[in-house]
Amino acid sequence: MRIDAHIHVWTDGKPPYPYNDQKTTSRPKGPFFIEDYVAFMDRHRFDQAVLIQTFYHGYDNSYLCHCLDRYPGRLRGVALLDPLKSDAPDQLERLHREHGVQGMRLYPITSPEASWLSREDQFPLWRRAESLGVPFTWFGRCHQIPHLETMLRRFPGVRVIVDHLGEPDTSEGVDGSFRNLLRLAACPNAFVKVTRLHGISGQPWPFENVHPFVRAVYEAFGRQRLVGWSGHPFNPEGDEMLGFRMFEEIFTTMTDEDRSWIFGKTAESIYGGS
Repeated sequence: MRIDAHIHVWTDGKPPYPYNDQKTTSRPKGPFFIEDYVAFMDRHRFDQAVLIQTFYHGYDNSYLCHCLDRYPGRLRGVALLDPLKSDAPDQLERLHREHGVQGMRLYPITSPEASWLSREDQFPLWRRAESLGVPFTWFGRCHQIPHLETMLRRFPGVRVIVDHLGEPDTSEGVDGSFRNLLRLAACPNAFVKVTRLHGISGQPWPFENVHPFVRAVYEAFGRQRLVGWSGHPFNPEGDEMLGFRMFEEIFTTMTDEDRSWIFGKTAESIYGGS
């Protein structure tokens, strides 16, 4: 089972799937339609992929749902909803039941003050996710993780995947705020995506300043709680699988069992199979 666990697709901004300004006013240079990505899946023999709602479409998950409806069995979907809206739990359940959405992305990275993450008014959303068996992905920074840790411990039935290594500041080293992420290894419902490595690094391939962070999460969480990705379409080298190649670069003694978890089985355990 090979799963590409963090993919964005977006349209050309024309109806019925326009862009909006809820999360960003920036615009892509061009579209990246689901058909383009499925062709990539076929070339590289991916069994499944996890679509993460892009910020170009904000909280309008219509195109994400269209993709899931069009390719049932091949795609899993993670919606973007406003967790501060009182109807967020109902929206999540509707998307899950009507379109098979199997996750929701929390987005504290744009919050100057992120204490809302662990406020009591968030409990209904977490309870609903727990009852539905729907995981969260968490796009925030390492210094915000203590708020997440509180919720992980309060809601042990909710699985949470921390995106992009928690966006560590490489200048701090692994002993900086990155330690907050490593501490989450004590929570069995916490997982880590080893993704967006080129952006975190800011250096050319092979992104050597990120290697200590990847080693640290592997040692703390183990292969069964790490999730990899291809890096498409953001790879500097086009179709090169930099996301997966990173593991081969760092861990020269990777076993087939290591690969099977990081390149698919962990994501399958979170999002379910066909």
